[in-house]
Amino acid sequence: MDYMFELYEQVKDDMKFFIASDVRAKILISLRSGSKNLADLRKEIHLSSSTILHGMNQLEQKNFIFRESGNYSLSQTGEVVSNKLIDVMRSFYSLNLCEGLFLNHDISCIPPDLFKDIGCLEKSFIVKSTSTNIMRPQEVLSEFLAKSKNFKQLTSVYNPASVQIFMKALENGGDVQLIMTEGIIDKLVETAGEEKLNKWIKEGNLKLMKIDEDVKISLTTGDNFIALGLFSADGTYDLNISLISHGEEAISWGNRLFEHYRQISNSVEFKGRKTPEKIVALEK
Repeated sequence: MDYMFELYEQVKDDMKFFIASDVRAKILISLRSGSKNLADLRKEIHLSSSTILHGMNQLEQKNFIFRESGNYSLSQTGEVVSNKLIDVMRSFYSLNLCEGLFLNHDISCIPPDLFKDIGCLEKSFIVKSTSTNIMRPQEVLSEFLAKSKNFKQLTSVYNPASVQIFMKALENGGDVQLIMTEGIIDKLVETAGEEKLNKWIKEGNLKLMKIDEDVKISLTTGDNFIALGLFSADGTYDLNISLISHGEEAISWGNRLFEHYRQISNSVEFKGRKTPEKIVALEK
Protein backbone atom coordinates (compact mmCIF):
# COMPACT_ATOMS: atom_id res chain seq x y z
CA MET A 1 0.00 0.00 0.00
CA ASP A 2 2.89 2.39 0.76
CA TYR A 3 4.01 1.90 -2.83
CA MET A 4 0.65 3.17 -4.10
CA PHE A 5 0.98 6.35 -2.04
CA GLU A 6 4.50 6.87 -3.38
CA LEU A 7 3.24 6.30 -6.91
CA TYR A 8 0.47 8.84 -6.38
CA GLU A 9 2.98 11.47 -5.26
CA GLN A 10 5.00 10.88 -8.42
CA VAL A 11 2.10 11.19 -10.86
CA LYS A 12 -0.36 13.53 -9.13
CA ASP A 13 0.85 16.60 -11.06
CA ASP A 14 0.42 14.74 -14.35
CA MET A 15 -3.10 13.73 -13.32
CA LYS A 16 -3.97 17.31 -12.39
CA PHE A 17 -2.66 18.46 -15.77
CA PHE A 18 -5.66 16.82 -17.44
CA ILE A 19 -8.28 17.01 -14.73
CA ALA A 20 -7.77 20.75 -14.17
CA SER A 21 -8.31 21.71 -17.81
CA ASP A 22 -11.36 21.07 -19.97
CA VAL A 23 -9.49 22.58 -22.89
CA ARG A 24 -6.53 20.19 -22.83
CA ALA A 25 -8.80 17.18 -22.33
CA LYS A 26 -11.09 18.18 -25.21
CA ILE A 27 -8.14 18.75 -27.54
CA LEU A 28 -6.80 15.27 -26.82
CA ILE A 29 -10.23 13.74 -27.34
CA SER A 30 -10.72 15.62 -30.60
CA LEU A 31 -7.36 14.63 -32.03
CA ARG A 32 -8.05 10.92 -31.39
CA SER A 33 -9.99 10.85 -34.66
CA GLY A 34 -7.07 12.32 -36.66
CA SER A 35 -5.10 15.46 -37.46
CA LYS A 36 -6.94 18.77 -37.36
CA ASN A 37 -6.16 22.39 -38.00
CA LEU A 38 -7.17 25.23 -35.71
CA ALA A 39 -10.42 25.93 -37.56
CA ASP A 40 -11.44 22.26 -37.25
CA LEU A 41 -10.72 22.28 -33.51
CA ARG A 42 -12.54 25.56 -32.97
CA LYS A 43 -15.63 24.18 -34.74
CA GLU A 44 -15.55 20.89 -32.81
CA ILE A 45 -14.63 22.10 -29.33
CA HIS A 46 -16.60 25.39 -29.50
CA LEU A 47 -13.87 27.49 -27.90
CA SER A 48 -11.98 30.55 -29.07
CA SER A 49 -8.75 30.29 -31.06
CA SER A 50 -6.72 31.90 -28.29
CA THR A 51 -8.03 29.46 -25.69
CA ILE A 52 -7.31 26.46 -27.91
CA LEU A 53 -3.83 27.71 -28.82
CA HIS A 54 -2.97 28.18 -25.16
CA GLY A 55 -3.97 24.59 -24.45
CA MET A 56 -2.09 23.40 -27.53
CA ASN A 57 1.13 25.06 -26.38
CA GLN A 58 0.86 23.32 -23.01
CA LEU A 59 0.28 19.94 -24.68
CA GLU A 60 3.18 20.51 -27.08
CA GLN A 61 5.49 21.22 -24.15
CA LYS A 62 4.54 17.82 -22.72
CA ASN A 63 5.15 16.21 -26.14
CA PHE A 64 1.57 14.96 -26.29
CA ILE A 65 0.85 16.67 -29.62
CA PHE A 66 2.89 18.04 -32.51
CA ARG A 67 2.23 20.51 -35.31
CA GLU A 68 3.02 19.91 -38.95
CA SER A 69 1.97 22.06 -41.94
CA GLY A 70 -0.70 23.82 -39.89
CA ASN A 71 -2.24 20.59 -38.60
CA TYR A 72 -2.10 19.24 -35.08
CA SER A 73 -1.73 15.52 -34.31
CA LEU A 74 -1.27 13.29 -31.31
CA SER A 75 2.19 11.96 -30.64
CA GLN A 76 2.59 8.30 -29.73
CA THR A 77 2.54 9.30 -26.07
CA GLY A 78 -0.46 11.50 -26.71
CA GLU A 79 -2.36 8.56 -28.20
CA VAL A 80 -1.74 6.48 -25.07
CA VAL A 81 -2.78 9.34 -22.79
CA SER A 82 -5.87 10.09 -24.87
CA ASN A 83 -7.00 6.46 -24.80
CA LYS A 84 -6.52 6.30 -21.04
CA LEU A 85 -8.45 9.53 -20.62
CA ILE A 86 -11.36 8.07 -22.59
CA ASP A 87 -11.18 4.87 -20.54
CA VAL A 88 -11.40 6.81 -17.26
CA MET A 89 -14.32 8.86 -18.60
CA ARG A 90 -16.22 5.74 -19.64
CA SER A 91 -15.52 4.07 -16.30
CA PHE A 92 -16.87 7.00 -14.31
CA TYR A 93 -19.90 7.24 -16.58
CA SER A 94 -20.64 3.53 -16.15
CA LEU A 95 -20.14 3.71 -12.38
CA ASN A 96 -22.56 6.63 -12.14
CA LEU A 97 -25.02 4.80 -14.37
CA CYS A 98 -24.76 1.58 -12.32
CA GLU A 99 -24.55 3.20 -8.90
CA GLY A 100 -27.97 1.91 -7.88
CA LEU A 101 -26.99 -1.62 -8.91
CA PHE A 102 -23.57 -1.68 -7.25
CA LEU A 103 -24.24 0.34 -4.10
CA ASN A 104 -25.22 -1.84 -1.11
CA HIS A 105 -24.89 -4.97 -3.25
CA ASP A 106 -22.38 -7.82 -3.23
CA ILE A 107 -19.91 -7.15 -6.04
CA SER A 108 -17.29 -9.71 -4.94
CA CYS A 109 -18.49 -12.06 -7.69
CA ILE A 110 -17.13 -9.74 -10.40
CA PRO A 111 -13.39 -10.38 -10.94
CA PRO A 112 -11.05 -7.36 -10.62
CA ASP A 113 -9.94 -7.54 -14.26
CA LEU A 114 -13.55 -7.14 -15.37
CA PHE A 115 -14.09 -4.22 -13.02
CA LYS A 116 -11.15 -2.54 -14.73
CA ASP A 117 -13.21 -2.70 -17.93
CA ILE A 118 -16.42 -1.42 -16.32
CA GLY A 119 -16.54 1.27 -19.03
CA CYS A 120 -17.81 -1.46 -21.38
CA LEU A 121 -21.20 -1.08 -19.67
CA GLU A 122 -21.64 2.57 -20.72
CA LYS A 123 -24.42 1.70 -23.20
CA SER A 124 -26.63 0.13 -20.57
CA PHE A 125 -29.78 1.07 -18.75
CA ILE A 126 -31.05 0.28 -15.28
CA VAL A 127 -34.49 -1.25 -14.83
CA LYS A 128 -36.15 -0.81 -11.43
CA SER A 129 -39.34 -1.99 -9.82
CA THR A 130 -42.02 0.66 -9.42
CA SER A 131 -44.85 1.06 -6.95
CA THR A 132 -47.27 -0.02 -9.67
CA ASN A 133 -45.12 -2.79 -11.15
CA ILE A 134 -42.73 -4.54 -8.80
CA MET A 135 -41.98 -7.19 -11.43
CA ARG A 136 -40.74 -4.75 -14.08
CA PRO A 137 -37.07 -5.99 -14.10
CA GLN A 138 -38.24 -9.57 -14.69
CA GLU A 139 -40.71 -8.48 -17.36
CA VAL A 140 -38.07 -6.52 -19.28
CA LEU A 141 -35.70 -9.50 -19.10
CA SER A 142 -38.43 -11.80 -20.44
CA GLU A 143 -39.01 -9.40 -23.35
CA PHE A 144 -35.34 -9.60 -24.33
CA LEU A 145 -35.24 -13.36 -23.84
CA ALA A 146 -38.24 -13.83 -26.12
CA LYS A 147 -36.31 -12.20 -28.97
CA SER A 148 -33.31 -14.54 -28.72
CA LYS A 149 -32.67 -18.16 -29.64
CA ASN A 150 -29.29 -18.71 -27.98
CA PHE A 151 -28.55 -18.08 -24.33
CA LYS A 152 -25.94 -18.24 -21.61
CA GLN A 153 -26.88 -17.96 -17.97
CA LEU A 154 -24.87 -17.96 -14.76
CA THR A 155 -27.08 -17.99 -11.70
CA SER A 156 -27.83 -19.18 -8.19
CA VAL A 157 -31.40 -17.89 -8.51
CA TYR A 158 -34.30 -19.85 -10.00
CA ASN A 159 -36.46 -17.93 -12.45
CA PRO A 160 -39.37 -20.07 -13.75
CA ALA A 161 -40.13 -17.67 -16.61
CA SER A 162 -36.54 -17.83 -17.89
CA VAL A 163 -36.49 -21.62 -17.67
CA GLN A 164 -39.64 -21.87 -19.78
CA ILE A 165 -38.05 -19.65 -22.43
CA PHE A 166 -34.85 -21.72 -22.40
CA MET A 167 -36.87 -24.92 -22.83
CA LYS A 168 -38.76 -23.44 -25.77
CA ALA A 169 -35.46 -22.37 -27.37
CA LEU A 170 -34.03 -25.88 -26.92
CA GLU A 171 -37.13 -27.45 -28.45
CA ASN A 172 -36.62 -25.17 -31.47
CA GLY A 173 -32.95 -26.12 -31.87
CA GLY A 174 -31.43 -23.20 -29.96
CA ASP A 175 -28.16 -23.26 -28.05
CA VAL A 176 -28.31 -22.86 -24.26
CA GLN A 177 -25.41 -22.85 -21.80
CA LEU A 178 -26.24 -22.85 -18.10
CA ILE A 179 -23.96 -22.54 -15.08
CA MET A 180 -25.98 -23.16 -11.92
CA THR A 181 -25.56 -24.15 -8.31
CA GLU A 182 -26.76 -27.62 -7.36
CA GLY A 183 -29.99 -26.40 -5.77
CA ILE A 184 -30.96 -24.54 -8.94
CA ILE A 185 -30.14 -27.58 -11.08
CA ASP A 186 -32.50 -29.60 -8.85
CA LYS A 187 -35.28 -27.09 -9.61
CA LEU A 188 -34.44 -27.25 -13.31
CA VAL A 189 -34.82 -31.04 -13.27
CA GLU A 190 -38.18 -30.74 -11.50
CA THR A 191 -39.39 -28.39 -14.23
CA ALA A 192 -37.88 -29.87 -17.41
CA GLY A 193 -37.43 -33.50 -16.47
CA GLU A 194 -34.25 -35.55 -16.54
CA GLU A 195 -35.13 -37.26 -19.82
CA LYS A 196 -35.49 -34.00 -21.77
CA LEU A 197 -32.36 -32.52 -20.26
CA ASN A 198 -30.33 -35.62 -21.14
CA LYS A 199 -31.71 -35.55 -24.69
CA TRP A 200 -30.70 -31.92 -25.20
CA ILE A 201 -27.27 -32.51 -23.65
CA LYS A 202 -26.60 -35.50 -25.93
CA GLU A 203 -27.77 -33.54 -28.98
CA GLY A 204 -25.32 -30.77 -28.09
CA ASN A 205 -27.94 -28.04 -27.71
CA LEU A 206 -27.63 -27.83 -23.93
CA LYS A 207 -24.45 -27.42 -21.93
CA LEU A 208 -25.29 -27.74 -18.25
CA MET A 209 -22.61 -26.97 -15.70
CA LYS A 210 -22.54 -26.98 -11.91
CA ILE A 211 -20.57 -24.49 -9.89
CA ASP A 212 -19.72 -25.38 -6.31
CA GLU A 213 -19.49 -21.87 -4.91
CA ASP A 214 -22.67 -19.93 -4.20
CA VAL A 215 -22.26 -17.20 -6.79
CA LYS A 216 -23.97 -13.96 -5.79
CA ILE A 217 -25.01 -12.99 -9.27
CA SER A 218 -27.50 -13.62 -12.04
CA LEU A 219 -26.04 -13.07 -15.50
CA THR A 220 -27.93 -13.74 -18.73
CA THR A 221 -26.73 -13.13 -22.27
CA GLY A 222 -28.74 -13.60 -25.43
CA ASP A 223 -28.22 -13.05 -29.14
CA ASN A 224 -27.99 -9.29 -28.66
CA PHE A 225 -28.23 -8.39 -24.99
CA ILE A 226 -26.83 -8.83 -21.50
CA ALA A 227 -28.78 -8.73 -18.24
CA LEU A 228 -27.14 -8.49 -14.82
CA GLY A 229 -28.64 -8.78 -11.36
CA LEU A 230 -26.92 -8.84 -7.97
CA PHE A 231 -27.50 -9.87 -4.39
CA SER A 232 -28.04 -7.27 -1.70
CA ALA A 233 -25.42 -6.88 1.02
CA ASP A 234 -27.70 -8.88 3.34
CA GLY A 235 -27.33 -11.97 1.12
CA THR A 236 -30.74 -11.94 -0.61
CA TYR A 237 -31.18 -11.58 -4.36
CA ASP A 238 -32.47 -8.13 -5.28
CA LEU A 239 -35.44 -8.54 -7.62
CA ASN A 240 -36.00 -4.79 -7.74
CA ILE A 241 -33.14 -3.71 -9.99
CA SER A 242 -31.18 -5.05 -12.94
CA LEU A 243 -28.91 -3.86 -15.72
CA ILE A 244 -29.74 -4.42 -19.38
CA SER A 245 -27.56 -3.61 -22.37
CA HIS A 246 -27.49 -4.44 -26.06
CA GLY A 247 -24.13 -2.76 -26.64
CA GLU A 248 -21.51 -4.97 -28.29
CA GLU A 249 -18.86 -4.20 -25.67
CA ALA A 250 -21.28 -4.93 -22.84
CA ILE A 251 -22.19 -8.29 -24.38
CA SER A 252 -18.50 -9.11 -24.78
CA TRP A 253 -17.95 -8.13 -21.12
CA GLY A 254 -20.78 -10.43 -20.07
CA ASN A 255 -19.35 -13.31 -22.11
CA ARG A 256 -15.99 -12.84 -20.41
CA LEU A 257 -17.68 -12.98 -17.01
CA PHE A 258 -19.52 -16.16 -18.03
CA GLU A 259 -16.26 -17.69 -19.29
CA HIS A 260 -14.54 -16.89 -15.98
CA TYR A 261 -17.07 -19.04 -14.15
CA ARG A 262 -17.19 -21.70 -16.86
CA GLN A 263 -13.51 -22.34 -16.19
CA ILE A 264 -14.25 -23.23 -12.57
CA SER A 265 -17.46 -25.20 -13.16
CA ASN A 266 -18.04 -28.85 -14.04
CA SER A 267 -20.22 -30.40 -16.74
CA VAL A 268 -23.27 -32.27 -15.49
CA GLU A 269 -24.84 -35.52 -16.63
CA PHE A 270 -27.65 -37.61 -15.16
CA LYS A 271 -27.03 -41.32 -14.58
CA GLY A 272 -30.49 -42.72 -14.08
CA ARG A 273 -30.96 -40.64 -11.02
CA LYS A 274 -34.17 -40.88 -9.02
CA THR A 275 -33.42 -38.10 -6.58
CA PRO A 276 -31.71 -34.71 -6.89
CA GLU A 277 -28.76 -35.98 -4.85
CA LYS A 278 -27.53 -38.11 -7.74
CA ILE A 279 -26.22 -35.31 -9.92
CA VAL A 280 -22.82 -36.31 -11.23
CA ALA A 281 -20.39 -33.49 -11.89
CA LEU A 282 -17.78 -34.55 -14.44
CA GLU A 283 -14.32 -33.35 -13.58
CA LYS A 284 -12.55 -31.68 -16.48
